[in-house]
Amino acid sequence: MERLPVVFVTHGSPMLAIEPGDSGPLLAQLGDELLKKSIKAIAVISAHWITKQRPFITAAQSPETIHDFGGFPELLYRLSYPASGASDIAKLVQDILLKQGIDADLDPKRGLDHGAWIPLQYLFPEANIPVIQISMPWPMTELQALTFGELLKPLRDQGILLIASGSMTHNLYDVGENNGHEKSYIAPFVSWVRDALKKHNLSLMQNYRQLAPFAVQAHPTEEHFLPLLIALGASEKGEPITTLSAGTTYQALAMDNYIFG
Repeated sequence: MERLPVVFVTHGSPMLAIEPGDSGPLLAQLGDELLKKSIKAIAVISAHWITKQRPFITAAQSPETIHDFGGFPELLYRLSYPASGASDIAKLVQDILLKQGIDADLDPKRGLDHGAWIPLQYLFPEANIPVIQISMPWPMTELQALTFGELLKPLRDQGILLIASGSMTHNLYDVGENNGHEKSYIAPFVSWVRDALKKHNLSLMQNYRQLAPFAVQAHPTEEHFLPLLIALGASEKGEPITTLSAGTTYQALAMDNYIFG
């Protein structure tokens, strides 16, 4: 079976679900390319599912669409992503982690949060590929994120598409009107990350918080950046890295996506 790529997506504001902007078409084109491959199931790691100390894996056969946000237009709460779950794939992921010394539990009830279903509605609008989610164990350091990605790397050889969903930048204090402007720290930070990824420099990325310009301003908290490190950890040095940039929305959310492999 061919090795599948690893995808990092920026899911941005929940409004992405009804305001595709530049991201929607880019993700749709990526989905068309991915459908040319043999995908048995999709495993999503989202910044919006964090569990204490150990990872959990969804095992519901019909995962609900979780609307884990408030204060948005009513239309958003009527959207659903009716993909089936895959308890057998969830068990496979659990076994892979257990064999590598990581305790992992199955969650038979949890559905798909907006970090999963919003990008998936553009990537695979037919919702005809089974989807599971894997939580991020917390606390998680940068090194642990890279290591967690490496532990999940075997999924790529078993027909499971690994998608890590976070945000290239995520300072909600700086979110403003979606008027095409961006905060001054966005470009330097994004440029540094792109260069470090191009070099596949794990050391730089592990220490991004100390080395990247405006890192703390771009990410006051780390949960939306760690999925990128997980995706990087699941990649191989020498693999092609493709950047799909959709600019910046709401002045503070850089909408970069990366495909490894």
